[in-house]
Amino acid sequence: MSTQPPSSLPEYSLSALPIPRSVKVALEEAGYRTTRDIELMSAEDLSVELAISTSEAKFTLQQAEEWQGRTTHGGIGGMTSQTSQAHIQSATAADLLSTATQPHFSTFSASLDGLIGRFGLSISSEAGSSCKGKERLHTGSIVPGMVVEISGPPGGGKSAIALAVALSARESGQKETELNGHSEGKAHSESGEVLIIDTEGAMTAERLYEAAWAVVEEDKRLPHDVLQGIHLLRVSTQHEMLALLHTLDEWLESHPKVNLVIVDTLSFHFRQLSLDIAAKRRAMELSRTIISKAAMVHHCAVIVCNQLATKLLNAENKPANFDTGDRAILMPQLS
Repeated sequence: MSTQPPSSLPEYSLSALPIPRSVKVALEEAGYRTTRDIELMSAEDLSVELAISTSEAKFTLQQAEEWQGRTTHGGIGGMTSQTSQAHIQSATAADLLSTATQPHFSTFSASLDGLIGRFGLSISSEAGSSCKGKERLHTGSIVPGMVVEISGPPGGGKSAIALAVALSARESGQKETELNGHSEGKAHSESGEVLIIDTEGAMTAERLYEAAWAVVEEDKRLPHDVLQGIHLLRVSTQHEMLALLHTLDEWLESHPKVNLVIVDTLSFHFRQLSLDIAAKRRAMELSRTIISKAAMVHHCAVIVCNQLATKLLNAENKPANFDTGDRAILMPQLS
């Protein structure tokens, strides 16, 4: 970080910069109000503090520098009227509306959607309140930025719920494309893409095809239209899982159309008896960091499936064995 003293140039509000609204909100929440507040920060420091990508941080600092007039073309007084006008028009009402209107993903179960909406973000319930009848039931309560964990015993339907959300995301993306991009000749699969990370082999090609066919048969579309926007990654070993976690941020950076990530099942490769507690704790901490970044930085909804396991507890609710245990309960396997 630079040790130079702050410049004597005038300070300007960060809300006037032509940067994404999500970055402006992050700056506001972090307590940064003017260009002078961030002029000595590096892109790496700003990226970490705001939980944004490094490219967004570099762009923000560049815009702040240009706004203060530090470019080689002159200071504030040397800015052309066209440049000034561009800054003024950078945040239009349409931009604000588009960022406020988020896609909603459904489990195709009114009970589950209602439960998620009850404990999820308020924007979900607000958006759903404008719908009536059956349309309200299929609005969905999962939006980009949310992280939902689905825990249950083997055979409890976790993969089926995750697959339903994936198909809902594809439906949402296709509708958005038809409304906004079809007149421009864009393909149906250009938005609302999904990444499925399959560790147990439950997401077979046949299962995906049958599920897609059930969704499209009513409106006479082809399953290919739905499947084309689903990226399926099979992870066979623990080493592959760790490698994927380390590279997921880069993968999402190169696939900006993906707004839903499904991990089925996160606990599969980290429940071996040979894995010591310290290594498992490090793996879980890495998983939490990557999942949080996928939701906050890349604005994806994240669905994480986990197995339940039987935990023995004593009378004081402390871990026990078969000899000292007082009762048994089902808990997430990685807890």
